[in-house]
Amino acid sequence: MKINPLKHTHLTWTCPTSTFTFKSTKELRPLRKIIGQDRAIEAITLGAQIPSQGYNIYLSGQSGTGRMTTARTVLEEIEKGPQDLYDFCYVHNFKQSENPVLLRFKPSEGRVFARMMDEAIALLKRRIPQLFEEDQFQASRKSIIARFQEHEKGFLKEFDTKIKPAGFTVGQVQEDDGAVHTEIFAVVDGKPYQIEELDELVKAGSMTMEQVRVIAEQYAQLREELSEIGRRSMRLMVEFRRELSQHDQAAVGVLMKGVFDDISEHFKRSRVSEFLVEVQHDILAHLDDYVKLFAARASGMADDAAEEAIKVAFSRYGVNLILDNADTKKAPVIVETSPTYQNLFGTIEKRYDARGFYVSDFSQIKAGAVLKADGGYLIMNALDLLSDAAAWQALKKVMLHGRLEIQNPEIQFQLTALKPEYIKVNVKVILMGDVAIYNHLWSQDEDFPKMFKVHAEFWHEAKRTSDMIKQYAQFFALMANEESLLHCDPSGAAALTEYAVAMTESQEKITLQFSYVADLLREASFYAQRSGATLVTRLHVHHAEEQRRWRHNQSDEQYREQIRTGVMLIDTKGTRVGQINGLTVYTTGIESYGKPARITATVSAGNAGIINIEREVDLSGSIHNKGVLILSGLVRAIFSRSQPISFSASIAFEQSYGEIDGDSASAAETIALLSAISNVPIRQDMAITGSINQKGDIQPIGGVNYKITGFFEVCKDRGLTGTQGVVIPHQNVKDLMLRPEIIQAVKKKEFFIYPVKRLEEAVYLMTGMTVGVMGKDEKFPIETVFGKVQHNLGVLHTASRLNVGNAASL
Repeated sequence: MKINPLKHTHLTWTCPTSTFTFKSTKELRPLRKIIGQDRAIEAITLGAQIPSQGYNIYLSGQSGTGRMTTARTVLEEIEKGPQDLYDFCYVHNFKQSENPVLLRFKPSEGRVFARMMDEAIALLKRRIPQLFEEDQFQASRKSIIARFQEHEKGFLKEFDTKIKPAGFTVGQVQEDDGAVHTEIFAVVDGKPYQIEELDELVKAGSMTMEQVRVIAEQYAQLREELSEIGRRSMRLMVEFRRELSQHDQAAVGVLMKGVFDDISEHFKRSRVSEFLVEVQHDILAHLDDYVKLFAARASGMADDAAEEAIKVAFSRYGVNLILDNADTKKAPVIVETSPTYQNLFGTIEKRYDARGFYVSDFSQIKAGAVLKADGGYLIMNALDLLSDAAAWQALKKVMLHGRLEIQNPEIQFQLTALKPEYIKVNVKVILMGDVAIYNHLWSQDEDFPKMFKVHAEFWHEAKRTSDMIKQYAQFFALMANEESLLHCDPSGAAALTEYAVAMTESQEKITLQFSYVADLLREASFYAQRSGATLVTRLHVHHAEEQRRWRHNQSDEQYREQIRTGVMLIDTKGTRVGQINGLTVYTTGIESYGKPARITATVSAGNAGIINIEREVDLSGSIHNKGVLILSGLVRAIFSRSQPISFSASIAFEQSYGEIDGDSASAAETIALLSAISNVPIRQDMAITGSINQKGDIQPIGGVNYKITGFFEVCKDRGLTGTQGVVIPHQNVKDLMLRPEIIQAVKKKEFFIYPVKRLEEAVYLMTGMTVGVMGKDEKFPIETVFGKVQHNLGVLHTASRLNVGNAASL
């Protein structure tokens, strides 16, 4: 059997500099369109333009595929004019202050309405005090006061005339506290006396007790009449105050009519008219209080306090413009990077009153991202949104019912709370996240399928074509222009394109994760500028790649050091039974690395079958477990047709202390087991990667470039012998994008890479012995690997049965 190694020309794809006709990417037109995501673009367009409920969009895909940029670009290009946009205002509810009233306007009208109301209130605060100082107003007011005083005096004058013949008169008495009240005096010898003073006249002999008694009885009767006059005066006072208030309100009403009629004429809407009427009624109802505040301010007493009191009193007539679309010409595209409850749905701020309690009113209502996106689109990260359960539940209600209620999430803990009128909104919600989140929500949340009917899947790679390569060069031009980077010469553009191809682990694909390629361009530009170059070349790109590996490979170097010093046991020469070099990949985040791993197998008589040691200690993932079970099926398929088999075997990844998963080592494990059964040694200067099925076919794996590199580095550290190499699945040949030093080693025949399709080929390469072909007697030739396995399985089966018999006899 002869299996040829790969030629060095098969080990990578090189972008010819002749592909590019420019001297610098500065000559190119920068890339302004989204490439490679036609399905996703169509899905976004569909969801954005169907107005029916539920056509919200979920964007899935790997990081760096341009989901955000694509979504914003597509949405901003969709023609959706200002006819779908509104301004929203909250105003005071004069009937139920805890339920602020919502006013909706066309774009820019909200700003005009708020300004006109501010100007109107400012004018009233200035004109009402002035009105009360005007001569005509004061004259009419004084006329009412004089008329009242005349009526009041008439009552007393009539009473005084009535009681004079009886020896009494009406006068005024001032108390110690300065208060003055009307009193009846007895007239004795032409001089008035209070009733209490008559006792002094008795003592002086000027009057007798009988005379005082008669006067006192008359006084009591007259006092009752005086009280009735007082009651009549109070009724007159009430009527006076009512008339005076009507006078003031009539004058102020005329003033307000002129002020508010212009606003009513400008905004002919029933809700606006109702609000304006209620404002005027409320001002008139509190006019006396406002007049007192204006008087206090005018007197200069406690000027700051009076001004603040006026400001607070008139604040209820203001307008809280919570959404102003005056300057919005297209459907808004809002990106909410922190989708908390308050950021999404708005909040109601609080302030503390004089008693130390917090209060809220309509002016403290603040809009959130949902309202700002009304008539447009709201973009969020799904994982960020789902981390706030309250926000997710509230957003579902908005999407299902189209109603936004602005509330603080802690409303349930408040004794009284503001409950603003709800707002009808029309928002397209766009979530970005992993496809696993989408699948989970689709299956577990019964509302999710009704809300997100469009799934835009962003793919991470595309077919490598000449058009894609040219568009990548335009992308480099765009990056250089927008971020003031150095432009690329053809070799630099070619090297960056090769990196974009290498990211896909396929020579036939190119990555659509532009952000990662952009990062490499940024770093290459940095090194080029530092070296004084004017253009990014291939050397700068390669240097940036090497520096990136160096920055992140400290753990990799420690692992290599452990192999060099013999702490980690890896052989790169000689042969050994039941021991093989498998290949693994681990990652440090931005960089991944491949390393060899020693896999061993042992066998003995028994009936335990194949024991996966990693599984026994809970260090084996489900896919690795499956690979071992497939291995068992493969052994039975090859060797149990002509004979029963029973044995015990164990397979282990030596010096592995973390979880093992994946099936890329199943071919290595199979060969290790066959070696252990047959006693045929395995070459230690070779490593192998590949999964295997129950029919013996070698299947492709991931990370092939990392794995080859990992074993090459170990061999290089110990010195290349000219016999070392790696066995890989033939399907992975097209995925090879190896580093130049490996390609040079292969070219010099210092290192080899062998592609295989079948287990038989892999066994031959790893042992140097053919597996043999089963004869008509269903036996393999004894001097082949499978022949030795078949023979030894018979021996193990016999020994296993003897052990069982001996155990039974005991």
